[in-house]
Amino acid sequence: MKNLTKLSDRVEYLKADLIKLASLLIKTGSENPPGDTSKVAIVIEDYLKSIGLGSRLIEPMKGHVNVMTSIGSGDYGLILCGHVDTVPIGDLSKWSFDPFSGEIMGGYILGRGATDMKGGVASIITAINALIEYEKILNEKIVVALFCDEETGGHYGARWIIQNQLIKGKAMIIGEPSNYHRSGHVIIAGERGVLWSRLKFDGFSHHGSRPMLGDNAIMHAVKALSKLKSPIISKVRTPYEAVKLVRWGKKVLTKEYEDRKSLKPQYALDHYTLNIGVIKGGVKANVVADSCEVEIDLRIPIGGSKEEAEKIIRSLTKEGKVEYFNYAPPSFTPLGSNIIKVLRKVSRSVFKENTPVICIAATTDAHYFRSALKIPVVSYGPGYEDLCHVYDERVDVNDLLGCAKVYAETAMLISS
Repeated sequence: MKNLTKLSDRVEYLKADLIKLASLLIKTGSENPPGDTSKVAIVIEDYLKSIGLGSRLIEPMKGHVNVMTSIGSGDYGLILCGHVDTVPIGDLSKWSFDPFSGEIMGGYILGRGATDMKGGVASIITAINALIEYEKILNEKIVVALFCDEETGGHYGARWIIQNQLIKGKAMIIGEPSNYHRSGHVIIAGERGVLWSRLKFDGFSHHGSRPMLGDNAIMHAVKALSKLKSPIISKVRTPYEAVKLVRWGKKVLTKEYEDRKSLKPQYALDHYTLNIGVIKGGVKANVVADSCEVEIDLRIPIGGSKEEAEKIIRSLTKEGKVEYFNYAPPSFTPLGSNIIKVLRKVSRSVFKENTPVICIAATTDAHYFRSALKIPVVSYGPGYEDLCHVYDERVDVNDLLGCAKVYAETAMLISS
């Protein structure tokens, strides 16, 4: 306990460094697409070097760079994981500040990636910085793995690293944002899967003044999409081992979106949901469109399957063709895992919150590690879930600091 107190004090002492690092990471753009993380990887490499740590930069494709380092000795133990790519900034005019400013204002650090998840990356690195002083008492290696390509399926990030057997460990914490306005910090131990598909509809062109002589592919797409009455599709039967995760997750969502409960956001955890994300068709207003493509995001709850997801997609496309281009299965970590017990105890101590263990509606890299490494994987990190992928993204400085303490103390308890 004495070491934990000193460790917490050490993280507190590093607060200014934490803020500076988080700001610098945000200033170093790494939008995906295109997915170039080379510059942000160099920032991390330089920082690790400044605190006496070497690092390994792994670049499966030019510009798509992953960063790994470790401290301690012995067997590979806890992995602290994150990603350094971000979603694009979108329409610049919709930001009230420079999305790459990294500015600190009102106790928040501002910019793209502040929440998802450069803030979490800064907290992880700060925790490792604090642990360096205690490296001699660590009985296992603590690995830091920071990946590219999380926002586009992990092809040159987590997936590639796993396929090439470049990572080992006994448990993993992913620093994805897991803070809720009304429930506080949670531990994410389960998530839905995802199936992205592209629906293709064909027709034939004609002059727009005589559209009846053509066959408009856009109208075929409209006919198919009109079958959707709601983004909520069908309910699944949750496996017994994940019932509590889903139940607690639904409680958190119901509480978080109490003012919009009529929209049933909690249904996202045990139902298939479908989002129409992109429609592309035609070449000009006065030309009958001879082709149209629709990109769809179908989420698969725990208890669902890829086969059932494909069946849902095919039910929309009797007249079109289907191309599947991204799939991840639903996955979860059992509640009895030691990493959950330790992490929850530490989080409760640092933040003075209940810290429920939940399933979420989104999809992260966790499924790769659960299936390939056969280890318990959870997500826990700074930032509010509803500030991911939005304009005016920001993260609370105190949240970054608290999570850095949680990472450091959890790592010490597990590894010493």
